[in-house]
Amino acid sequence: MARKLSLLLFVAVLSFVHADEKKWPYKDISEVRAFIYDDTQEQQSSLLLNGRLHKGVINDGGVKLNKTQQDRLLKALFTTEKVHRGAKCYEPHHGFVFYDSDGKMFAHVELCFQCGNVASSPEGLPKVEWDWKMISDILKELDIPILHKNEEYTALFKRKSKTEPRRLE
Repeated sequence: MARKLSLLLFVAVLSFVHADEKKWPYKDISEVRAFIYDDTQEQQSSLLLNGRLHKGVINDGGVKLNKTQQDRLLKALFTTEKVHRGAKCYEPHHGFVFYDSDGKMFAHVELCFQCGNVASSPEGLPKVEWDWKMISDILKELDIPILHKNEEYTALFKRKSKTEPRRLE
């Protein structure tokens, strides 16, 4: 009887922990926008810095995901099916920013397709492997390129800076 009770308690705790993980990003999502950026335009590489976007953002304003794409992105962030080992470097060039109903940024994920490393805020996103193919497919649907070398992102940033006025924050 004690073993059955212990097993039930264990299952209940696992269910609670699993349900808690699914609450990330902890607020209702009004919209999600995808960004591409050149991380070399500031010393820190994070997409969100002190409540503002990185200065290296190439697609000002980002590209809004539709509801289906949002759902697929969240599914990709919670998968445990694929394993991709990250390298020691971390030079992210893509990210997704989550906005609340007031239009305020409250969460983000950023990733480096070159080394396989990821980061997110706020804390609490499961530290498991993300579904890189699904994320790549979403970016392709949004016409956001995935380039092969850091220099290509810098060149794209410079081309965009020359042809389009930069929005002030």
